[in-house]
Amino acid sequence: MEKFFNEINKYVISILLFLGGFGFLAKYLSGDALESQPVAMLYASLAMIAVGIVAMPVVLEKLNQQVYKALLAVGVISAAALAYSVFYSVDEEIEFQATQKAVNATTIQRLKDIRSAQESHLAVYGTFAETFDSLLRFVQAPVVPVEFNMGSFHDTLPEAQSREEGYVIKRADIALIAEEKDMTEEGLLDLIMEDMSPYKVRDTLYTSFYNENFTPEARTAQRLPQVSLDSLPFNPYTGERFVMKTGAVEVGRVWQPTILVQDPTPFGREKVKKDTLRFGSLAEAHRDGNWRN
Repeated sequence: MEKFFNEINKYVISILLFLGGFGFLAKYLSGDALESQPVAMLYASLAMIAVGIVAMPVVLEKLNQQVYKALLAVGVISAAALAYSVFYSVDEEIEFQATQKAVNATTIQRLKDIRSAQESHLAVYGTFAETFDSLLRFVQAPVVPVEFNMGSFHDTLPEAQSREEGYVIKRADIALIAEEKDMTEEGLLDLIMEDMSPYKVRDTLYTSFYNENFTPEARTAQRLPQVSLDSLPFNPYTGERFVMKTGAVEVGRVWQPTILVQDPTPFGREKVKKDTLRFGSLAEAHRDGNWRN
């Protein structure tokens, strides 16, 4: 028995190398079209198997000095090549991750802009726009209500009394009242704003989603990149149109509109499974994005 273990101990290094080599080889061969493993894994597995064979005592006994030196030289060169390959692959991966982060950030912002426009469409009409053409028409149409309030009520002239006495007016009434009082429209607005006039403006104005959110001034104020309506439906890098689907689900016996918008061409390496950036769901009434931020 002791002799058996002594013999086995001679092959421990070879056995470990074989296990590692065949393990990596099996992992490489198990990759499919979407999750293929890097070719470096194949080379590493074959190298470990080869070294395992050479490390076997029965092989070492048959090697002469010259062959041994040649194998040693090959091993040193191979080790140097693998070291360079590892360094290059790590550096390349860091660069790729930085590029992927930048590309995804731009794509996510485009999806967020589409989601904001669709949420406004839902608030105005109770449904989502079914096509990008109808969404873009909505974005530019002056149909988004905006509350316009100017001037505050106080104890000496509360809201109820102000309304009874006709001091609560619409924005369109300013010009006529200013003319009656022999004032400029801007002058009357300044008095109302500074609460130096009994008049108070309570009105609902209508603007477009574009004017409120997509103008250069609005984007700068929100610290967001500029947006072009012509490019809104498309992936900013591939130019492919986003896939948009709408539907409805029953929630508590009430039908709720649903929407799903996703990127048809996610960024990533070829033959490697990629995460498709998207927001919303057709099966659930939510508009969450599948990104982390």
